[in-house]
Amino acid sequence: MAPPCRVDTQTSSRTERIHYHGTGKTKSFESQAPHTSSSISRISTSPSRITSSTPEIQLPSDNMSANGSTPTDKLRIVVGCDDAGLTYKNTLAADLRSSPYVESVEDVGVNGKDDKTAYPHVAVDAAKLVAAGKADRALLICGTGLGVAISANKVPGIRAVTAHDPFSVERAVLSNDAQVLCMGERVVGLELARKLAKEWVTLRFDTGSGSAAKVKAIMEHEQKNYEQDGVKA
Repeated sequence: MAPPCRVDTQTSSRTERIHYHGTGKTKSFESQAPHTSSSISRISTSPSRITSSTPEIQLPSDNMSANGSTPTDKLRIVVGCDDAGLTYKNTLAADLRSSPYVESVEDVGVNGKDDKTAYPHVAVDAAKLVAAGKADRALLICGTGLGVAISANKVPGIRAVTAHDPFSVERAVLSNDAQVLCMGERVVGLELARKLAKEWVTLRFDTGSGSAAKVKAIMEHEQKNYEQDGVKA
C-alpha cells in the first residue's frame, strides 16, 4: 500500500508536487487545467425515481451498469480518509481494486489510527489529483462524510457530495457529474457502503442529457466567483 501523500500546487506553472508522508519522497508532475467535466466515455441512463412503493432497490450486477450496459472505460480512483474513516476506507479500497470497472486505486491516507491528519488535508489532496486530471474520481470517508465533502469542494472544478443511499449516489453522477463521493463511517453500515461504491463505479454522466446544462451553470458560477476574487479557476 502506498504511503499517504500531500499535494501542493504552483498555480503559475501548474506544477503539482506530491509529498509522501513517512518516506520523505517528493514527486512532481505538470498538471492539466482544472478538471471541469469527466473525460471518460459517457453512457446514457434513464433511471426511475424511487418512491415509497418501490419494493426493492436492485443494484447492478458485477458486469452491468445502471442502464444494463457494460462500461468500456475504467476509472482511476483516489481514496482517502481521516482516522474516523480508516476501516471503511481500507475495505472499500480493496473492493475497488478488484472491480472490473476500476483501472487503478491510489490511497492518499491516512493508513493508521495513530495518524491524526485532519480530514481537510486528505480531502484536498485527493481532490487536487482529480482536478489535475491524474484521477477520474475520489472516494472519501470520515466520521459523517460531511467534512471531507466540504473540504474537497474548496478545490476549483470539483463537485463532491455526501450520499448514503442508492438513489443519491446515482443522481450525484447522472444529474450532477460529481467526481467525489463521500461517506461517513459513523452513519452508514459497512455492507451498504460497499454496495454503494460497487454501484458508483458503474455510473457515467451523459453530456447529452438535460442535466448537462445545469452542470455547466455550476461551473460558470464557479468561474465567475473565482475571477471576482482575482483567481483563475
